[in-house]
Amino acid sequence: MNRAAIALSLSLGTAFANADAVDLYIRKQMETEFIPGACVAIVGPKGETTYKSFGVANLETGAKFSPDTAFRVASLSKQFCAYLILTLEKQGKLSRADTLAKYFPGRNPQWEEITISYLLAHRSGIPEVGEAFDFRKNYSQDDFAKLVSGPLTEKPGETFRYNNYGYALLGLIVEKVSGESIQSFAEKAVFGPVGMTNSRFYSDDEVIPNRADSYRRRNNQYINTLALRPQIFQGSGGLISTMRDFVAYDKALRQRTVLDGPILDFQWTPYAGTRGYGAGWYRERYGNSDVVVHTGTTFGFTSCFLRDLTTGTSVIVFRNAEGTVTQSARTWARAILDLSLNPPKVGIGQ
Repeated sequence: MNRAAIALSLSLGTAFANADAVDLYIRKQMETEFIPGACVAIVGPKGETTYKSFGVANLETGAKFSPDTAFRVASLSKQFCAYLILTLEKQGKLSRADTLAKYFPGRNPQWEEITISYLLAHRSGIPEVGEAFDFRKNYSQDDFAKLVSGPLTEKPGETFRYNNYGYALLGLIVEKVSGESIQSFAEKAVFGPVGMTNSRFYSDDEVIPNRADSYRRRNNQYINTLALRPQIFQGSGGLISTMRDFVAYDKALRQRTVLDGPILDFQWTPYAGTRGYGAGWYRERYGNSDVVVHTGTTFGFTSCFLRDLTTGTSVIVFRNAEGTVTQSARTWARAILDLSLNPPKVGIGQ
């Protein structure tokens, strides 16, 4: 065997070992965590993409999980909502210094202190309403604003506290300012330019082909969980997409041509210059790498989008069950990234 053939053999051996290592990791986690189905995409520095699909998207029908499965991405929706808000600012239609009271007058006087910047960075102080929020109800904008207008839990701007209700309000501001639905505005600002042809914000009167269901384990059996949130939560967690669309989105993030580069830079810059949350993304360090990352969890749907800005590698994970706290979708994404960047060493004949 000549040197070129040996080099090719080693290269292919490493690639296959890497693929096997990722597959083995995912299959083991799915078995131990009772996850019916999952889809993973690994996007390399040059945009080369590997899709990995496992199990079923729907236990009732047996439909297989695939890159074209319509999946509730939950809080990955926040980065899209933030991008829309910042696009409206660039268009001169709002300012991050605007207060919540400007768009929802006559509610809590303390809303005069809450700016759009604070909402984007989860520093609004808006209270968690807990069981008072009914996930089976479709709220009007006024009813929702009334529900979340109780006394603030912190002084606006001072404390980070992840808040789904704040991003739901941001989604409503998108609609108030743009004069159209968040779906319509997103199609113009993101979905259309990027080529996300199978992405949509949930509408309760729409049949969605190839949609995954989500599951939990109870008494040693699966139960089908509540799949969809009220439409009032669009900006916080209402996006339904596919892995293929998210790969197109990932490539648009790195190309920075169809999506606005300065807006993305702002989204990836933590509030007040500290490491932490920017606008729809966390900015963190993983070993020697600088990464941006976000997860999503809602009624069994779990997801993670991790972009390693240092190596140029992205890992996206969709799962239709929650798994365990120690093996969250973020833990999966980090492990898959490590296996992709540091494949097991193999030699000739192994």
